[in-house]
Amino acid sequence: MTSPYAATRDRLRQLDDRWRDLPLRTRLTSAAVLAATITVVAVVSVAYVAVRHELRGQVDKDLRQQVVDSGLVFFYDGSDRLHLTSASRIDEPSAYIQVFDISGQAATTNGPTLVPVNAHDLGVLADGGSWSRDARINSTHVRLLTTRTRNPTVGVIAALPLSGVDHQLHILRIAFFLLVLAGLGLTILVAWGAVRRTLRPVQSLTETAEQIAETRDLTLRIESAGNDELGRLAASFNTMLDALERSLDQQRQLVMDASHELRTPLASLRTNVEVLHDVDRLTPEQRKALLAGIVSQLEELTGLVADVVELARGDAPASTFEEIAWDDVVERAVERARRHWPGVTFRTRIDRVVVRGMVGRLERAVANMLDNAGKFSPAGSDVDVELTSAGVFTVADRGPGVPDDALPHVFDRFYRADEARALPGSGLGLAIVQQVVDGLGGTIELRNRPDGGALATMTLPVVTSPEPALAAPMPVEETLFQ
Repeated sequence: MTSPYAATRDRLRQLDDRWRDLPLRTRLTSAAVLAATITVVAVVSVAYVAVRHELRGQVDKDLRQQVVDSGLVFFYDGSDRLHLTSASRIDEPSAYIQVFDISGQAATTNGPTLVPVNAHDLGVLADGGSWSRDARINSTHVRLLTTRTRNPTVGVIAALPLSGVDHQLHILRIAFFLLVLAGLGLTILVAWGAVRRTLRPVQSLTETAEQIAETRDLTLRIESAGNDELGRLAASFNTMLDALERSLDQQRQLVMDASHELRTPLASLRTNVEVLHDVDRLTPEQRKALLAGIVSQLEELTGLVADVVELARGDAPASTFEEIAWDDVVERAVERARRHWPGVTFRTRIDRVVVRGMVGRLERAVANMLDNAGKFSPAGSDVDVELTSAGVFTVADRGPGVPDDALPHVFDRFYRADEARALPGSGLGLAIVQQVVDGLGGTIELRNRPDGGALATMTLPVVTSPEPALAAPMPVEETLFQ
């Protein structure tokens, strides 16, 4: 058997679920109307009680004054019955006056005693003071006042009709009732209009989100809705749509470019594989050259796929960042570059630098910069690598440099200058560097050196600046960059 507490709790939960299922506009309007109703009813009730108290207080005051001005004359007859003489009166024609003694006997000047004497009335004789209350005499609503006369054993009960007061209160109740209805009606209209206007951005946001989900059209936007919280929500939603649209465009472009770039190595690889059907007719030298070509094309294809995957990963969230010793990353990348490009001399000057980011991505960016310099440097030339404590990483080669018309496009995906098409690579190396640097909040720049070659400069925010490490030995008469 379910306990009353559990049943009540379940009922309240059901009501709460139904409330939550209502539209937001309905809930806000209902809450505003409820709050206004409680406020208006409370104010009207307080006002009504205050007016009623004031009117009744005035009646009590009139009763006291009438008792004082009445000239009460009372006596006991031979049988000890209390009598009130006709000379005792109240000016109000419909008024009523009655005296009583400590034994509870009562007498009036205008007929039988109609007000029974109770313990409160007798208490007034004992304690003094007065006592007011409402009663009905001959179906007439009256106000009674009980007080003690100059004789402490005799009290008086005076009554005045409340018909005038009741009439005024009746009119006041009608006026207040109409006022409450008008106030509630106005509250409903104002609350509904205000909520409707306030929630218009939310409705627009909902409709836009539903339309985007249905059509996948990321060009839709929400109209500006001011500078309040909902306006900022709409602006944030539009900013999010801008980012999504750019991301989708970049992904589409990446897929298109990658599919285009993959065609060449795949076609060449397929041709060489088809030649293997006639491998028996090839000379040993031709077989060796064919296998070397297949391996080279597979390496090119593997590198291209790796670069595309790296670009598709996008920016990493800042929550995954950690402190990285950038100088260690550069030193490891330089050692790798020396093995990969043995004909080029990498000269280094590295300070101790700590940045925030992801080790793998930063290593990839530094390695791409060094590979780019090694690829375009002639045999026997130098590549100068420097990392300063200010977070500036520079790589300077002494190759042919970059044509002026190609400089604005060197960080574009799959872009390769005409002079570089004969060299290995996918055209994604510097694009990956750009993506990594943007994700770390830094900058990257590539320009030509005055005396030949290219100078790449990467700048990242520094976390700490410890004492600079010892630079690699360099000739005193030389400088890194001219």
